[in-house]
Amino acid sequence: MSPFSILLRQLRVSRRLKQKEMANHLGYEPSYISALERGNKGPPKQDFINRFIQGLQLTEEEQATLAQALRLSRRHISLPSRASEREYALLHQLEPQLGHLSPLQIQLIELALHIPAAQDHHVQPSV
Repeated sequence: MSPFSILLRQLRVSRRLKQKEMANHLGYEPSYISALERGNKGPPKQDFINRFIQGLQLTEEEQATLAQALRLSRRHISLPSRASEREYALLHQLEPQLGHLSPLQIQLIELALHIPAAQDHHVQPSV
């Protein structure tokens, strides 16, 4: 599930609301709230976010957490124009495995991403 889906459910439960109650309060169908919480829908449009913030009276801290969860829940990621050919290839290797990576694979990728770029200049490209 996405960070947004998890946070949406946490905030709803913390307010002791059922999905149907929250949906009615915000003016949406319960099935839409359910789909958002399951991660079957991507992050919602700004109208939903505005109603959610006002309807649940989110604190500034909760709004900041919500903004971060929305950023982390984007499903479409663009490669910058400066990306190398190898970065394109890497992304396309990774894409079909997303949703199926093991915790160890994720941990190893995270570790590799923390290696400072200045330290990897001596690594020879693989053929």
